[in-house]
Amino acid sequence: MPVSDPLIISEPQQLTADLVHLSTIIDSTIPGWTRQALTEADVVGRHWVRARMAEAGLETRIDGAGNVIGVLRGTAPGASSIMTGSHTDTVEGGGRYDGNVGVAAALEVVRTLRANGIELRHDLIVVDFFSEEPNRFGISCVGSRAMTGQISTEDMDRVDSEGVRFGDELSRVGVVPEALLSARFDTNRVKAFVELHIEQGPHLEEQGSDIGLVTSITGIKRFRVAFQGQPDHAGTTPMNRRRDAGCAAAGSVLAIERIASANVDGRGTTGLITFSPDAVNIVTESSELWGEFRSPDLDWLHAAGNKFHAAVHSEGASRSVDVELEWLPSEQPAVMDNRFIDISSREADRLGLTQSRLYSGAEHDAAILAKKIPTAMIFVPSKDGRSHCPDEFTAEKDIHSGANVLLNTIITLDRELDFD
Repeated sequence: MPVSDPLIISEPQQLTADLVHLSTIIDSTIPGWTRQALTEADVVGRHWVRARMAEAGLETRIDGAGNVIGVLRGTAPGASSIMTGSHTDTVEGGGRYDGNVGVAAALEVVRTLRANGIELRHDLIVVDFFSEEPNRFGISCVGSRAMTGQISTEDMDRVDSEGVRFGDELSRVGVVPEALLSARFDTNRVKAFVELHIEQGPHLEEQGSDIGLVTSITGIKRFRVAFQGQPDHAGTTPMNRRRDAGCAAAGSVLAIERIASANVDGRGTTGLITFSPDAVNIVTESSELWGEFRSPDLDWLHAAGNKFHAAVHSEGASRSVDVELEWLPSEQPAVMDNRFIDISSREADRLGLTQSRLYSGAEHDAAILAKKIPTAMIFVPSKDGRSHCPDEFTAEKDIHSGANVLLNTIITLDRELDFD
């Protein structure tokens, strides 16, 4: 095949069918398409992906961190590799496309290469990363963190709001904590990581672009705040004598909104808040708040953290409420590889697809891997910018276009990257 001719995926209908099947492996008791990490649905889903990898001709395994890994051997065994993939776990009440598109498209890339008799020089590694979405222990991108050595023994001891230990919950779903901590991959042998993903925002649709080329991925600063006040009778305790942990938490929620709203690229969200006791006739004794700030600007993230620290302690002090602020595992902004961006841009042009460059406000395994491996991300449009909800939707033609860009980007990287 001449270098000038872009390749087109062989079985677009199979790519669509894989996404449809994944959407049936869910917790049917929860609205939307829910397949959260650390649940039986996620275990079933990841084993289904492994079976599909084997059918596509990949050598498969599940590593100690729960990552499902398939390898298509290149013509120079033992040489360096190219990696692609995404995740198949979802948020609660989420959609059918977040993460799933990147895994299903990677499988179709392999099928297309084999159907056309194309042998890459590099090994091609396809990964369904374990537990990409933030879990109830405040840890996200567990599989990619483990793969790159960015997770610790201390993380295994984190507990959720019910006091359940993260390491114990991992063991319950067949991921041994000790194996996870030793699941580091030799990233020196990986020359590139490319992830296809839905945008999860409105930019591409508003710009009329078929493809998004990601320049950077947002930094994230996550936190947990515990407020400890004093329980009293709600009807007899004067307002000026209360130590109300609920009010201190409520003021802190508004501080998150206020701090983030002051910067055009700032984002601030309260993800969970609890009051105890759970009764309207008792002044709240204790409260817990979980949230995050996001921005592509690391300096702003640091400043937002400092402002929030001051705000929560001010909210507590004004009500004589004790405050404990804990910063959870967070991420610095990640910059994508300019050379790889240009290659994907060139391939999109050859396929006749319009494109935009943008930063990602969502978290991705690509941001973790980018610390160790030159990385690129390809986006396809999300209808109305909706994501992390049942209304999340990306049209088939856009998914197939993204898969074509991924396919040709990998072929070009294989041709242009040197072996070390």
